[in-house]
Amino acid sequence: MKRLSLFTILLALNASLLSAQSVTNPWQITLGANAVEFYERQSIQYQTGNDGIQFDDKINYSKYLSYLEISRYLGKGISFNIAGSLNQVERITTTPSENPDLYYSFDGGLTFSSTAFLNTGRLDPTLSLGAGYTNINDYDHTTANFGLGLKFMFDKSFGLTLKANRKIFSRDVSKLIGKSEDSGDYVNQFIFGFSYSFGNGDSDRDGVKDDVDACINTPGLPELNGCPDSDGDGVRDSQDDCPDTPGLAALAGCPDSDGDTVADKYDKCPEVVGKPELEGCPDADDDGVIDEKDDCPEEFGPVENNGCPWSDRDGDGVLDKDDNCPDVAGTSSNAGCPEYPLEALEELSVKFISDSFDIDPAFEAQLAEAFRIIESNSTAKIIIEGHADATGNDQINVPLSELRASQILDYLVRAGIDPDRLSIVGYGSSQPKGDNSTAEGRSQNRRVDFSVE
Repeated sequence: MKRLSLFTILLALNASLLSAQSVTNPWQITLGANAVEFYERQSIQYQTGNDGIQFDDKINYSKYLSYLEISRYLGKGISFNIAGSLNQVERITTTPSENPDLYYSFDGGLTFSSTAFLNTGRLDPTLSLGAGYTNINDYDHTTANFGLGLKFMFDKSFGLTLKANRKIFSRDVSKLIGKSEDSGDYVNQFIFGFSYSFGNGDSDRDGVKDDVDACINTPGLPELNGCPDSDGDGVRDSQDDCPDTPGLAALAGCPDSDGDTVADKYDKCPEVVGKPELEGCPDADDDGVIDEKDDCPEEFGPVENNGCPWSDRDGDGVLDKDDNCPDVAGTSSNAGCPEYPLEALEELSVKFISDSFDIDPAFEAQLAEAFRIIESNSTAKIIIEGHADATGNDQINVPLSELRASQILDYLVRAGIDPDRLSIVGYGSSQPKGDNSTAEGRSQNRRVDFSVE
């Protein structure tokens, strides 16, 4: 059974692949070893070249580095390459000095990679076509070459390379393809080596080298490190929030129609100069509420009151929103209400002895309390009401009750109460609180009360 050659085995290889040689790494150098195998003619189990020399029926291989190839990527999966190889081939001879013969070749051509149309991983099968020069035993041969190859890439630059080339040769170029007996001679060459891709390419072909191209796969402008700028505003598209509209670099490529440093894209009032913190809308009174929503656009006011100041109807310094008594002046410590509410005034009553309008010192404390209440409620007007018991008639009791009220008024005025806030009335014995038939009841009726006007 005929031995299956290495060339046939490599032709049968089929795998997924990806080539590292590209516009990014356009140069590649391959260094390795090679082996050559001559053809069989007419089923004779030995090889012969077209110079008539018979070679031993085996693969002649080099144990040393004997193959060098340099290639340059042209684009679309096509590379141009030149290569040189060196070997020794053994002939069938009875003269030892004639064995082995020196074999060397120089070749050039194009290599086609499947990566131009397939995304196939780490493996890269290739097809090569070209021509070359081969010398065997000092005989020169011009060759037409074609071959298949396979690369396995360890990373983006370094890989293992296997190749199988067939070189059809003849000393006469016209005999490369013909019907004569010595035309169409060939030799199979097998190559094992390692490839390294390098260089400084331009993947997107925009004139900016990949090592400085910030957008390596997209054509762009040199002044933007190879990145595109669709609207021509000097801001690369990848950083441009408005890539289709010319704008300002300071605003990420977006325009600012009103010049308030807020991009139109984010400006709620794009035609009116406004404040950045208010999304580009104006605020005439600087209260943090845009004029459009400010109920008092010319007057400073809190946001929670729609831009208007809080009112203080009673003028006590406690804002109505915090004032539990917004219509009565009070103190901040008592939530806007008086410390001494008016209601407490009606509970006070100053007593007098019979037939007298002099203030009894025993009731000084009640008068002091009345003063504090009246002073604390500075807007209230107070009626001082005088009363008498029923031991006398109205001609006596009414004037007596008025005198008692007048005494209390004088006391309060001397203490500091505005007299315009005070008035008096004498009821005589017409409004008793107690039973005039008893001493206790009559004591309750000789009094001065307070009420609010």
